[in-house]
Amino acid sequence: MAGEHNNSNSKTPRLEAVSDLVLIAGLMRPRTVIIPGGDREDDLRLVESARDHGIVDRCILVGDEAAIRQAAAQVGISVAPEDVVATGSQQETAQLTVEYVQQGKADVILKGNISTPILNRAMVRIAVRETMSLVTIFDATPIRGGRPMIMTDAGVTTVCNFGRMVGLIENAVDVARAVMGLERPRVAVLSANEKYIESLPSTRMGQELSEYPWENAVVYGPLSFDLAVSEESVRLKGVPDKGAALEVAGQADILVSPSLDAANILYKVIGEMVKYGIGTFAGVAVGVAVPYVILSRGDNVETKLQSIALGSIARERMNMRSIRPRATPVTVTAPIPRQGNSLAAIASAAATMAERMSLPPKHTCYVVVHLTDECTVAAVREGAIVDSEVVDCGQQGVPQSSGLRQALEAGDETANVSLEPLLDKIARSIGALCVPAGPDAEGILLCGELSGAEPVVRGLRSRLAHILPVSAVRQVASGK
Repeated sequence: MAGEHNNSNSKTPRLEAVSDLVLIAGLMRPRTVIIPGGDREDDLRLVESARDHGIVDRCILVGDEAAIRQAAAQVGISVAPEDVVATGSQQETAQLTVEYVQQGKADVILKGNISTPILNRAMVRIAVRETMSLVTIFDATPIRGGRPMIMTDAGVTTVCNFGRMVGLIENAVDVARAVMGLERPRVAVLSANEKYIESLPSTRMGQELSEYPWENAVVYGPLSFDLAVSEESVRLKGVPDKGAALEVAGQADILVSPSLDAANILYKVIGEMVKYGIGTFAGVAVGVAVPYVILSRGDNVETKLQSIALGSIARERMNMRSIRPRATPVTVTAPIPRQGNSLAAIASAAATMAERMSLPPKHTCYVVVHLTDECTVAAVREGAIVDSEVVDCGQQGVPQSSGLRQALEAGDETANVSLEPLLDKIARSIGALCVPAGPDAEGILLCGELSGAEPVVRGLRSRLAHILPVSAVRQVASGK
């Protein structure tokens, strides 16, 4: 294929098949795996298989001690006392797992018998990238003749706005470079059509991602699936006469779906190929301090072992951090302008977050909430406040903002109860301001006195996280 010789990394040999991951990982230093919810027999058998292949040398099991020891007895393995971390709840299991990672005691996380939302909430503490996403390496005989490829994101990222899409592409590119030996991978941003259609947002997203200044990848979109993977389709249909289009079309290394729904459907289709022996899978979540392996109950033994191997290789070869900052929800610090009014504070918060996320001006789009006695909600689009409204917090029967924060931090139950109608009112206002912020809105930013009160932040996230990520922006006096 044209340009094929330019796509091989001299430091990392080209990956020829997904099954080779097990052989590659077996030649590297064995790793310590930690399993939150380590009481499933299948997980223990998997780790024993990985140990036999030289991929794992130690496994730390966190969770219900009695259940862990019973599962180990059923599998017929002995577990050292120091490798069983007893907990009394799933929340504690998730917390201790994160602490072990923070202390450098674990190289790879394998999700066991624990609620994914509970574990993922704890993982925010070890988030190191702007976006956490599932990167899946697959080969399937009907697709590009069985050549290993990457697809993303079939299981983690639910809000696919511009900033998140940039992040998940970067995650996939890093895996392609470090694991697959592709120095400059070709990335296809998928849609139902290869031309811009105003009523089809994924075509616009593909076009805008193509225009982003990528350093280590060639990105083009929108492309239909067949134009991304089939040179014959390219010959029959044609593509725009552009450098990136000509390089990516028909020979993509990475397939980026426009939403988790689309990616998950593609993942399940390829999963059916795996069942019939004409496909192979391995997946790892990237974005936290160590590789995070999330297995499906329907995955076969080979997929599970290859995923552990992929996690081990990623730990060895990848810089788990990123040049770009970590994702929302986070807390960043922004200066309060000297005039101190709500709209100025809102503009400062939006500008600070956009700068932190390296977003171009056209994508500096947020709904920003200044949480004080007189709450102001504003829509920021392309860096400018385009609409705003004031929510009168004084009518909710709650103390002034400083007093309310102190009462909440002290655990005052009356303050917690009175807070609920206030949060409902603010959330409705935020929802209304999402319209003028537009479809490119990156998130909801909370600033002002009450943005430092955890019950306020938690309450608004619970009401709004299905719409956009919610982040707190801590503001300090600029001193200027």
